[in-house]
Amino acid sequence: MFLDIQNLSKNYRTLKVLNNINFKIKKGEFVSIIGANGCGKTTILNLISGLDKDYKGKINYDKKNSKLAYVFQNSNDSILPWKKVIENIKLDKKNLNENKIQNVLKEVNLWKFRNNYPYQLSGGMKQLLAISRAFIYNCNFLLLDEPFSSLDYHMASKIRDKLRKLYEENKPTILFVSHNIDDALLLSDKIIMLSKDGKIKAVVNISLPRPRTFSIMLSKRFIEYKNKILGLIKNEIKQ
Repeated sequence: MFLDIQNLSKNYRTLKVLNNINFKIKKGEFVSIIGANGCGKTTILNLISGLDKDYKGKINYDKKNSKLAYVFQNSNDSILPWKKVIENIKLDKKNLNENKIQNVLKEVNLWKFRNNYPYQLSGGMKQLLAISRAFIYNCNFLLLDEPFSSLDYHMASKIRDKLRKLYEENKPTILFVSHNIDDALLLSDKIIMLSKDGKIKAVVNISLPRPRTFSIMLSKRFIEYKNKILGLIKNEIKQ
């Protein structure tokens, strides 16, 4: 087992954000976390990454053999505005692979913008830069916090497809926070739904074939999964 979360609880003063959370993730698995605002999705990523160390319970994974990357909801939180695209990529000069840099940036259509500054990029291009950097440095454990949320539907779909391709080629372990059910279904092996009280309401295993293209959204199985998750959300709203 790659990641093992045991009895994880987190309070902000008197507010209980996470309430005895337990789940496991296999190596190379793509797992999404969905749920209402304030249910603790981003908090889980912050605790796993070590940005927040104040919690109860256990977070176990092989830190020695893991190279972790955290892609924030706002790409501006991780991109240096005074450095060009290629300079943002080459922050870690000890682990450079020039061929991989070129191949990945070409895959996401950023190679021709490698000498541009972030202010010269669209929001979607900056998100692609942040995501690409994780793959270029062979990060085998990715935390993604709603990386498509600020984008329009067309750009979000494009970036989601690039992420899917990069994942299927490299097979890192990914924990992905999202409000978008379609994104979660298209990308995930498993979806964890958090309830308003900070507990796990349900875990849905997704057995859709890979590679997954946009057309799979029209399949009977995809629609069945979506209806199941919508039903869980409807029950949560009623409570």
